[in-house]
Amino acid sequence: MADPTANSTSTDAGEAEAEALKSISDAMRDAVQNATEDAAKVKEKLAGMDVGRSLSRFAYTSSYMVSYGIVYGTVFIARAIPQDNPIVEGFIDGGRAALDALNEAKETPVTAPTT
Repeated sequence: MADPTANSTSTDAGEAEAEALKSISDAMRDAVQNATEDAAKVKEKLAGMDVGRSLSRFAYTSSYMVSYGIVYGTVFIARAIPQDNPIVEGFIDGGRAALDALNEAKETPVTAPTT
């Protein structure tokens, strides 16, 4: 004759095993869901960085092209003008005076106006 307590012990063990597997299954499901959500958040952050990087690159390239055009054009015109004439001497003297004024302004401390 079978022992009724042995049967209930194996049933309890089976239920405990099923409960443990269900717990593991739930934990895995939650981990996958959290990983998916985290990946989506990271993707959103990276997409935002790409826009910022693109805007930064656009600003850099635009500034570079404008400054290159201005400097190249100025140098081209300056080289096209003959060196020994009053116009070139005026440009040279004016440029030196502007640099001197700029250096003097940098050396002079700025004071706040008193009211």
